[in-house]
Amino acid sequence: MAGKFSEAVRLLWGNLGLFSAIILTVWLPGNILTNYVAYHVVEPGDEYSGYMSLNMWIETIFGPIYIGALVYAMFQIKSGRAVTYREAMGVGIRKWGSLFAARFAAGILILLGSIALVIPGIILAVRYSLLDAPVVIEGKGASAARARSTALTIGRRWRIFWAAILFFIVYMILGITIYLPLDFFELLNTMPAAIVLDCIFTIAYAVIQIVMFLFFWESIQNQTQVEEAAQ
Repeated sequence: MAGKFSEAVRLLWGNLGLFSAIILTVWLPGNILTNYVAYHVVEPGDEYSGYMSLNMWIETIFGPIYIGALVYAMFQIKSGRAVTYREAMGVGIRKWGSLFAARFAAGILILLGSIALVIPGIILAVRYSLLDAPVVIEGKGASAARARSTALTIGRRWRIFWAAILFFIVYMILGITIYLPLDFFELLNTMPAAIVLDCIFTIAYAVIQIVMFLFFWESIQNQTQVEEAAQ
């Protein structure tokens, strides 16, 4: 698991310009919008709820564009091929509909599982954690992508679960560290400063997305080796 995080950080740092451009294509205007609403639209005291609600809608509706582009770019890089921003974003835009449908359907199932007894929701979240790559790379539909992700996670589910837990603990600590100065220094608590910090935060979130892709990559590489050995 540590190796996955180490490689994810190296991949992000080594391709920081490309990955940042892909992510901020959606999240620079997204962060500008959410902070404008938080600073100038909602009533004082409601900033956080309004900010989080808008963030959720942006990620749900437009997230598949940058996620698809990011997955495609990572696949090309891991395959030893060069990839450009234009090429990756073209794939992200073309795959938006299928990836949105797959993620939406999986999200509904996870939500229903969580409402039921919580644990089923967690189990489904782990099983569907590799959903994006089958849609983007293998051209799977929503149902087939869920089945493919479920198969790819076999033997890796505990590692995926603990990787997600570890990441979100570190991510929350990072968030507190990054945003803490805004609470103590009034001069820093401005919309431009918040936008910059949000952009840094959204780029940092790519680490867990890269980690999940690396689990997908590991799985298909192992599958290929097994198939070659059987021939």
